[in-house]
Amino acid sequence: MPRRKKGIVTLAFDDAYLDTYKHAIRYLNKLNIKSTIAVPSLFIGKRFENRPLVGLKELKDNLKRGHEIASHTLTHPNLSRLSSKDKSEAISEIAESKKELEHLLHNKVNSFIFPYINKNQSKSVKSKTRPYYKSARLTTNSPCFNKIPVKNPYSTIGFAIMKKHSLFYLKKQVDYAEKKKCWLIMVFHLVGKKNTLSYHRPKPYRFFMHIDGFKKLIDYILSKDIIILTQKEVARRFDHGI
Repeated sequence: MPRRKKGIVTLAFDDAYLDTYKHAIRYLNKLNIKSTIAVPSLFIGKRFENRPLVGLKELKDNLKRGHEIASHTLTHPNLSRLSSKDKSEAISEIAESKKELEHLLHNKVNSFIFPYINKNQSKSVKSKTRPYYKSARLTTNSPCFNKIPVKNPYSTIGFAIMKKHSLFYLKKQVDYAEKKKCWLIMVFHLVGKKNTLSYHRPKPYRFFMHIDGFKKLIDYILSKDIIILTQKEVARRFDHGI
């Protein structure tokens, strides 16, 4: 990898929805672009929040193509709330999801992704990821730029892409990462041709992006002087002091 300092973009897909695999990840495969896919391990091949998730076959195919499979807990609980009631159960969600994924995929799982939009995850819970993973990431609704070099790979923050975000607005975030040479983690959930209802409220799902807009965004990122890396690859740079 080039050592000259550049901005970095990580394309992240939380929850591993099947529609997202069919439309967004397959598009990245055509361009030979790698991403980080966060999977709640007990929902592989099942439904989560009324949407089908990818199966084991698709995950193994993603691995072969260079994508990173990250842990997103076993059952996608809100770990802040869970830890206040039962910290041992919260730790189990963190540790056992790694074991489950590694058993199914026969591959190391290095990255952990906290479920839910929650930038104020407790320090005690965040610290529990260190014995099991090389990095951990929270997610927020607002653009967030991680500094390079990464000082603490267990406190990285991703920016959740929502249907209210215009393509122009998203391009501006990419421009900023390029100009300031920082790390932008763009977190997608549902990417496809048709939105669905939210599981939590009788409204369209907030974390949706149409595939047409997604393709235009990727093409724009490729036009910039910026590197696309997975979360694991950025953490590896931290380990190597790059």
